[in-house]
Amino acid sequence: MNFEVSSGEKEPGIYVPRVWANPYRFNFDNVGNAMLALFEVLSFKGWLDIRDIILQRLGPLHAVYIHIYVFLGCMIGVTLFVGVVISNYSQNKGTALLTVDQRRWCDLKKRLKIAQPLHIPPRPQGNLFRTLVYDLTQHLYFKRFTAALVIFNSCLLFVTWDEEEPYTEFLAMCSVAFNVCFALEVVTKIIAYTPRGYWQSMRNRYDMFVTALGLAWMVSHFLVHNDLSHSFGFTVIILRFFTITGKHATLKMLMLTVVVSFFKSFFIIMGLFVLILTYGLIGNILFGTVRHMEAIHRNANFATTSNGITMLFRIVTGEDWNKIMHNCMVQVPYCTRGKNYWESDCGHFTWTLAFFCSFYVMITYIVLNLLVAIIMENFSLFYSSEEDALLSYADIRNFQNTWNQVDTQQRGMISIDQVSKLLLNLKGRLEVDFSKDRLLFKHMCYEMERLRNGDD
Repeated sequence: MNFEVSSGEKEPGIYVPRVWANPYRFNFDNVGNAMLALFEVLSFKGWLDIRDIILQRLGPLHAVYIHIYVFLGCMIGVTLFVGVVISNYSQNKGTALLTVDQRRWCDLKKRLKIAQPLHIPPRPQGNLFRTLVYDLTQHLYFKRFTAALVIFNSCLLFVTWDEEEPYTEFLAMCSVAFNVCFALEVVTKIIAYTPRGYWQSMRNRYDMFVTALGLAWMVSHFLVHNDLSHSFGFTVIILRFFTITGKHATLKMLMLTVVVSFFKSFFIIMGLFVLILTYGLIGNILFGTVRHMEAIHRNANFATTSNGITMLFRIVTGEDWNKIMHNCMVQVPYCTRGKNYWESDCGHFTWTLAFFCSFYVMITYIVLNLLVAIIMENFSLFYSSEEDALLSYADIRNFQNTWNQVDTQQRGMISIDQVSKLLLNLKGRLEVDFSKDRLLFKHMCYEMERLRNGDD
């Protein structure tokens, strides 16, 4: 068919009625609508649309208004609100009222609470070969070498292992070589620590588990050699990557921060889930029959409670929450009124406004900022200046190593006779001079004897 217009003919046209209407998601016709539009801008949603329309209709001079509001309201106002939430959290917890020395003492107690005896057997004596192997495993270069192997092994994930590609076999052989190196690392540590000493550490158990999976993958690769074995190899590499957190002090502190923050914010997280569940049930009742539009469609809607909870998790991240809200406000002629509420696919302006604004304020401005306050508190604990602390991490690590030399059976306790040996080997701020602190040492031994006998 030829759709070209011949000479002398006019192009077909479609007559569309011109309608003078506001933009779909915002207007400044009254104070309420203006406040709603600016409240959405506080979340950095939709402000570019407002700016572009102001530029088009009024000019660049008027567009300065929205830029000033974004700077003052979003970048300064919201940040100050976050600061107030964190400050109130600190005051209610009492940390804001502590003096510098009291805060140092509290930080020290938290550090000591986290510190545990090392799950590494002491340096063997009387066996020269084991001693050399032990020194090798404790050397800094050995630890850096194994960490580098983990990183290079993880780099194999950058390329898809396709059975039809020629480079796949080369990548698989590189992974085999890495797994052999990791197996040698496990054997070396077992020789240095003895099997019983090696098994005491949870990190060593995880390393052995991943290494065993790697050896199983090597066998499956040479026997089966298909896409399933490649997927198995991918899984082993991913599991291996998590072992790097225990090979570096900074990464270990970061993981400790994450773990401690999770346990301290457990009830806040549970409250967040309860809040989302409650709003999910309410959303299913209010917006379960709303027609599908731009932001509400077959993959994102409130038709069921599970879909509503998924939508609210999306709103927690701030992803197009204002579009979802405006779609739930849809009115005639963009929807159809039914005989009753359940047969209508229209929304409700007032309930939608109360539902989404209250949820967004409670989640984004309060609950999430409380989680930020907890994480900041733990980061300040792990990454505070060593000079300001009563005991640095180096002092705690020195005490752990010294304890490890005295507690050869890894029982977590020593006898009274071994206390003097422990104190003599301490260095740094914990160092004890018996010529000056003999009376203090005797008093400490007396108090420990009382505690062992059950006296208060």
